[in-house]
Amino acid sequence: MGRLNTWSREVPLAAGGFNDATEAVHNECLYAVVDVAANSTTVYNGPAILFGVYVNTVLSAHTCPITDGATTVITLPASWAAASSATFPGIRFETSLIVDPNDAATGNITVAYRPI
Repeated sequence: MGRLNTWSREVPLAAGGFNDATEAVHNECLYAVVDVAANSTTVYNGPAILFGVYVNTVLSAHTCPITDGATTVITLPASWAAASSATFPGIRFETSLIVDPNDAATGNITVAYRPI
């Protein structure tokens, strides 16, 4: 079975006409397992798309920000239970994808992302 979530589009050319299927995007992605006790972890040092987060080991009583450089984009809730997850249609991080928890935080998450 092939990819089920693939789309493509025709891109107009300046001189007229179209390039056929020049941009194909699908939901295949990379992952990083992050131990939040390790303090700040750079998942990817460059532009990336965030597709989701899965909690492997319960998070401690601290929120867990996920940042684009110094800007908090999303915050995972404190004490988030194991096997919890959040999926996104694709949040674009312009500079870097960083998990930046409190210094006393504990837990383990899997981050699904794709470099762009």
